[in-house]
Amino acid sequence: MKRMSAMLGAAVVVGTMMISTLTMSQGATLKNVRDPLGRFAISVPATWNVQTSTSSRAAAVKTAAPTPSGGLPDSVDVIVQDTFSPLSPQACIGEADTVMRFTIHNWTTVQQGATTLGGLPAYSRVYAWRAPTGQQRQSVQSCVTMGRRAFVIVGTTANTPINVRQNLPQLQQIMNTFQPLASAPPPAAPTTPGPGH
Repeated sequence: MKRMSAMLGAAVVVGTMMISTLTMSQGATLKNVRDPLGRFAISVPATWNVQTSTSSRAAAVKTAAPTPSGGLPDSVDVIVQDTFSPLSPQACIGEADTVMRFTIHNWTTVQQGATTLGGLPAYSRVYAWRAPTGQQRQSVQSCVTMGRRAFVIVGTTANTPINVRQNLPQLQQIMNTFQPLASAPPPAAPTTPGPGH
């Protein structure tokens, strides 16, 4: 769980640094991005910057819209963590709470509940918070779990009426392109030796 907390923390910290306007039209050209370890794919606007990582302490994929003047870009990040035991999507959001208490400290949940993401059972929450720069943010965070593997997908925009009305639904559309790939199942669960071993 510590490693999941570290990874979720990295995603929240990255999210605190990303604000702007998303300009995705109905006909926006999308590019498919695959996790470098083959665990998932997600489609993002072709104009977005994409960074990938194989580190267990970083988001596997970080994407950001072009940076506008005077602001930071909207973003969608995907974090993957293999846990010691299976988690439900709601329990995954609970784990994210722990990380968020240490990174963004305070947030106001706007809504949360069971949903689907990419056709899979998920648990999502929308929350408002303040970045260290003082800028108001709004994020949608969704968890999808497959046995011991947890996927946390976070979309973030500025918390202004126009951004929330226009950009948050577009971020959710991007997030809904998320698809886990069966080609990379989680490794075997670590075992704890019994007494006397």
